[in-house]
Parts: sequence; structure tokens; C-alpha cells
Amino acid sequence: MSRIAPIGPDELDARQWRIYDALVNGRRAAQPRPFPIVDEQGALTGPCNAWLLNSAIGSAFEQLGAAVRFEISLTAREREITILSVAQHRDSPYELYAHRLAGPAAGLSEQQVEALCAGEDPGFADERERVVLDTARLLLRTGALDDAAYQRAVETLGTPGLFEVTVIVGWYNHLATQLAVFDVRPPAETA
Repeated sequence: MSRIAPIGPDELDARQWRIYDALVNGRRAAQPRPFPIVDEQGALTGPCNAWLLNSAIGSAFEQLGAAVRFEISLTAREREITILSVAQHRDSPYELYAHRLAGPAAGLSEQQVEALCAGEDPGFADERERVVLDTARLLLRTGALDDAAYQRAVETLGTPGLFEVTVIVGWYNHLATQLAVFDVRPPAETA
């Protein structure tokens, strides 16, 4: 059980409802959902339940999460490679659960997903995917890129693509911290 109780739809004020509605009925609703965003009672799952604790921050988080999902130049595969790198590095149970499901939906094979979750080499043939992985892992290990890694990333992904990798690493690292503090677990672990 999470350290904070699920906040049901009937408990939401107007500002919280706008966040809830954007998450449940906005752009995300038009896309397949590889993992549930609400529980059986309609309360938000994962990190999103905590976003309702402060509507101004929660609204900004919803918008950032949507931008990371819908407004980047990286492919869905590249996004999931980055996210799974963070999940593995942080050993984040909820992120590992959710993105083990989202990875195949983005086109990663089960073997590639499991290799990423184990911190192993998934054997990507695509140079962009190898650079995304190497860049994300180096950022997670050291917090920076040396000149050679920076140059390789810019040459392969472009400066905007490298910026997006840094945003995804930072965003999912933040989510991993939030999930750990509030002890948010995958559904199988909370049953």
C-alpha cells in the first residue's frame, strides 16, 4: 500500500479535477494504454495520485509528462530505452512494471526490454538507439557527458534530441524518487 491513500474522483476539487481529466480523458485516452492509469475505484495510479496533493505542481507535471510523451523528436522506442535505463538504474519497481509493458507497445522486443531492465546490452543494431542508451546510462552514472560523448550524441541525435534525452532522464529520475518516497508499488505488489 502506498504511503498516501488513493484520492478518488469524488474527493477532487475543481483544480484537481482538471489534472485528473487531462490524465484520464486527454491525449493519453486516445492512445493505447499498456498499463492502467486508474485503479478499480477510479483513483489515479502510479506517481499521478501524488500530483493531486498540490494542484499547481500537479498541473505542471501533467503538462510535462504529456510533452515528454507527445511533443518530442525521439521515437517511442528511443523514449522507452531512456525510461527503462532510469528505471533500471534507480531499481524503481513501479517504473520497471509500467515500462516493461510500455516498451513492447513502443516496438521493443521482450528480450530488449529485459536486457534494459537488467542493465545489460540489448544489442541494438540502430546507431541512434545505441547512442540514446549510452547517453542515458552515462548521464545516470556520472551526471554529465564528457566531450566525446557529447559530440557523439549531438552528431547522432542533434542538439534537440540530446536535450530531450536529458529531460527524460531527469523527469523519470524525479518520478523514481517520488515513487520511492511514497512507496508506490506495482499492482501485483499491492494486492
